[in-house]
Amino acid sequence: MAARRLRPYALGAGLRLLPLLAFAAGWSAAAGAADSLYDVAKISVDITAENAVAARATGMAEAETRAVRIVLQRLLPSGVDADLPGLTKEDIEGLVNGVSIRKEQNSTTRYVATLDVSVNEQAIKQLLQDYSLPYSEERAQPISILPLMIAAGAVTSEGTEGWRQAWDDLDLSHSVTPATILRPRPDLEPDTIKAVLAGDPQALAAMQGEYGYGLLVIAVGEAAGGAFVTRLAGTDAVGAIAFEQSDKMGGDPKAAQRAAAAIAFGIIENRWKTTEAGGAPATEANYEQGTEAAPDAGQSGPPKGEVPRNVMAQVEFSGLKDWQDIRGRLMKLAGIQGLEVNSLSARAASITFDYAGSLGRLQQELDQNGFAFDEREGIFVLRSR
Repeated sequence: MAARRLRPYALGAGLRLLPLLAFAAGWSAAAGAADSLYDVAKISVDITAENAVAARATGMAEAETRAVRIVLQRLLPSGVDADLPGLTKEDIEGLVNGVSIRKEQNSTTRYVATLDVSVNEQAIKQLLQDYSLPYSEERAQPISILPLMIAAGAVTSEGTEGWRQAWDDLDLSHSVTPATILRPRPDLEPDTIKAVLAGDPQALAAMQGEYGYGLLVIAVGEAAGGAFVTRLAGTDAVGAIAFEQSDKMGGDPKAAQRAAAAIAFGIIENRWKTTEAGGAPATEANYEQGTEAAPDAGQSGPPKGEVPRNVMAQVEFSGLKDWQDIRGRLMKLAGIQGLEVNSLSARAASITFDYAGSLGRLQQELDQNGFAFDEREGIFVLRSR
């Protein structure tokens, strides 16, 4: 593996420059934790620019941006947008420890490489805290994935277009659902695979026994009629899984299979994240009408005898600074408790909070504190005036 490119990184609001030796030691320790959620492996870039230097710099920057987004996707609840608003190129650089090169090719104007990126854990956590976003580092029990192709009635591991390679190219070990890739046994019969796909528990149990009795998912690919069909069957950390999707092959069968493998593994990841978030407070109700009594000024909790009501609203803002200002002001308002961010995009956030009082009282209090609060197509919308 080629020499790593190291850079100082940001912790909190300030930029702390670490001695090169200490930083390199920290990077080596991070690299040693092969399954860290904060490492992203096998990022492919293919960049053309006006010269070789610009192409390489752009490729490195793209890999860093993608790595930060992937780490955020791992940590954030399902449904929360990982494209946080207001992040500049300098911000991304401050979130990255370094980049290592698996392989690279250069020309006078083109840079093609496969890169690994180490993202700084503390800087990412500080970023999520700044956005008031919940996150989880909980990971699923590891699983084994057996990629198979069915062609002309026979079971193979690879296929002419590289189905197994498509799975090998994914970063499975650093995922929230860590996985390893298996090879099929020579005596594996198509009827056994068909039985597992049909949901036969005995056939699945027999395959699990042959592969070590762990959690096993078979990923079956089949090219037919200009389409590539992906089927998942078996058991992951959530339970029994059954998934099927058909995608057009297009002019690049290998690219189609790479995309199909990425989608299929994304299904496994989202199943875990959705299940893990199952205990989160429900936020279905927009508002439940409460009493008219207003909370006392400066009181941190709801007035005695009043039951907090759940409010769900869409917050509109112009950028990161505006969002941070709105969130900070809302958290200081008497009567508003338990403010949670459900989702966040570049210009809007979905929030939920408890309020002890009527809708009219809430509107009045928000208006007095510089907010516009109204209803739009059945959804409460809040913004700064």
